[in-house]
Amino acid sequence: MLLRSLTAGKISGTGTVTVPSRLVGAILVSTDGTNAAAIVLRKENASGAIIFDLSSKTPGFFGPFPLESGNTSTLYHDISGTGASAQLYEYVP
Repeated sequence: MLLRSLTAGKISGTGTVTVPSRLVGAILVSTDGTNAAAIVLRKENASGAIIFDLSSKTPGFFGPFPLESGNTSTLYHDISGTGASAQLYEYVP
């Protein structure tokens, strides 16, 4: 198993990422330690099925795990909260 970064550093807000293997391997969450970071990953777009949903005041590394995106390699991310950001990693078997 190999974890490969999907993002060039920390990201926040909304947008899409491409996951060639269709497997998310880990998520590194950053917070300001006071306010919660809310992180939601969905298949394809803002109305797609949720594959990951987390709210945490504590920064940390979540994984390793393979979260499958099914038949799409595009994931929509919504990362919100004061001081919240995340780095996404692909699971490469």
